[in-house]
Amino acid sequence: MDAFGDMSTYVWHRLPLILLFGGGYLVYQLMAATRLTSSFVTWVLHKSRGGSGRLVFYIICATAMLSSFIPNTIAVLTLLPVLQKLDREYSKQGVSGMTTPLMCAAIYGAAIGGMGSMIGSPANAILFGALDVFEVPGRDSVTFFNWFLWSIPLSVLFVIAAWAVVALLGLPASVRGVDIELACLAGECRTTKRQRYGASLFWLYMGFWIGEAFLREASTEFAAVSPVVCLIFTAVFLYLAFVRSAPDDGHAAGPLLKVRDMLNGIPRRGLMFILVLAALFAIVHWLGLDEKAMVLVGRMLQGDMPELLLFFLTILSVVFLTEILSNTAVVAAFFAIAFYAATGHGMDPLYIMIGVSVASTCAFMTPIATPTNALAFGEMRGASLRVMVGLGFVLNLVGACLLTLWLSAILPIVY
Repeated sequence: MDAFGDMSTYVWHRLPLILLFGGGYLVYQLMAATRLTSSFVTWVLHKSRGGSGRLVFYIICATAMLSSFIPNTIAVLTLLPVLQKLDREYSKQGVSGMTTPLMCAAIYGAAIGGMGSMIGSPANAILFGALDVFEVPGRDSVTFFNWFLWSIPLSVLFVIAAWAVVALLGLPASVRGVDIELACLAGECRTTKRQRYGASLFWLYMGFWIGEAFLREASTEFAAVSPVVCLIFTAVFLYLAFVRSAPDDGHAAGPLLKVRDMLNGIPRRGLMFILVLAALFAIVHWLGLDEKAMVLVGRMLQGDMPELLLFFLTILSVVFLTEILSNTAVVAAFFAIAFYAATGHGMDPLYIMIGVSVASTCAFMTPIATPTNALAFGEMRGASLRVMVGLGFVLNLVGACLLTLWLSAILPIVY
């Protein structure tokens, strides 16, 4: 009975967080159902005016914005038809070697978007579970609102770094001076009333959760009733999405979402690469290679060293292990490693555990790092593995330095 009471109290305490992540999935589905994602991508790329350097920058930005609120794989799949069309247009103008830079730009943007918001990566959900398991002090101070205080500047830094790597090291010399015409097709650059209604629900979702996080920090009275308020908001949001009729745009009528929509959007493109990826991870786990790698890295972090060096080595280990091992397995193991390493060195474990969660999204180097990478590599025929690994290796090193310097400086201020 006590165990049940403790569990129910815990669930009630974490109910706003559960509803936040669940609502994030609904936001993704309504954006897909109204074709807001494809319209947004087409509009953003049209603004680049076709210059190769600007185009790469806009691809990274568009994917990062999308993947902050929808699954990375879906964000990349949304861009794939556009990327393939751009690749063909470059080929028609005699430019070869653009396949890999275009693919990498989308992959980098998706990974960066994962750190952009609290709901941007599944690793963040695991993070909050680990913080509760280890009873890390200050864990309740991490909110949807203050996550943006440090994640948005970090995402901007990563966008600049990713663009520099692709533009300076990845673009072929033959692309200089070549512009691609990006025409709007079938009114894709114009939004319908139905899409604007869907966008209004997105901003309603964002506004509520940012306001909820702010009020919960500012008022203990509101914090006590926050689960009830969040339940009421979720009920209203479900009504607006599933019951209330949205404007008719000629393609769809009635409510924005139907129950069957919750099972739609399962990516099928590049499915073979996903199956190969799953088989590879299974073999690695069966051989015990993942556990051996975690033990080896854990021993490396046990020695006496400066706090900044410990932070950097932890981040660097997560970044590169994520390239060859399951993302979930890496973060699940490293939350424990980071907690004990931090406490052993007299550090606040909250900061380094957040760093582990963010670092796990930095899968820039290999096709097997994430399903997103596998899908993009499989669909972009002609992509160079050598170029992908080379560019990703550079960005991984730059990213590890950025994460270490920024997070170690800003997190103690925010939390």
